[in-house]
Amino acid sequence: MPHFSAALAAHVATHHGVVTAAALTDDGLSAHAVRRLVTTGVLVRCHHGVFRVATAPDTFAARCVAACSADPALVVTGPAAARIWQFRHVWRAERPILLAPHGSRAVTGAVTIRRTNVLDRTDWTMRPDGIRLATPVRTWFDCAQDLDDERFERVTEWVLDRHSTVPTLLRMARRMQARGRGGSARVTRVLGSRPAWLKPADSALELTVFNALGAAGVEGLVRQHPIQLPAGFTIHADVAVPAIRWALEVDHVTWHGGRLDAQNDKARDRQARRVGWQVDRVTDADVRDSLPATVAELVELIALRARQVALAPIS
Repeated sequence: MPHFSAALAAHVATHHGVVTAAALTDDGLSAHAVRRLVTTGVLVRCHHGVFRVATAPDTFAARCVAACSADPALVVTGPAAARIWQFRHVWRAERPILLAPHGSRAVTGAVTIRRTNVLDRTDWTMRPDGIRLATPVRTWFDCAQDLDDERFERVTEWVLDRHSTVPTLLRMARRMQARGRGGSARVTRVLGSRPAWLKPADSALELTVFNALGAAGVEGLVRQHPIQLPAGFTIHADVAVPAIRWALEVDHVTWHGGRLDAQNDKARDRQARRVGWQVDRVTDADVRDSLPATVAELVELIALRARQVALAPIS
């Protein structure tokens, strides 16, 4: 990399080709030398005092790094953050969408600025590549203004499955809701549409199954057990017996998201089998309407799974 020290070149390589004027100066380049690099096309100006090395591609990540480098108050959020977190059910943003505190002087050009007066340090994380990224829960809230109710419901289900709990989403909603704040009404509608037992106390039906299995003599039960999947994310089984790698999911078919994401559930089950887990499923109707028969069936499945594990050859 022309005229760059090894340390600066390594930094640029991990920051998607983006470098600041301050970093160039600290590396020993004069203002004249920086201007020459721009004039000769070695550097491409992104924002005031921020450049991209011309040989580095103009990627979405590079544009996010450039904006965050130009203003330390900016945080990538909404569909832009959803793209980085790999949220499902959110349209693919091409321009960085950035939160900026009211009164700050935000960057311009090839970005979308959203003003906010609520941006705590707990709302974002700093990535090693220089992107200040809204947390999954803040990203979820900020996506509400960009989606219709049905799609936001599906996003909510996805976030709950991989990143959060209902109480955490409710706390974010209460903290963020204010007159005129974009998306607040949609957040209220979608969370309000969940059955009452899915609100702050987590899932009462899952607890009912957990307690019933324990009363039936099943040992080693845990709730919300993490399972790392080959796809690179972690799911949390509603009920599990980790010793035999058996998990149970309670499907809440009374809420639309459960039906819409049935295909995703099947994909996750296949991923779980790839790492040696058996995932069985019951519905909220099974638990409410036929709990004794459902528990008896699950006890039988657990016993069968235990025998299979015991007979499996040691690898």
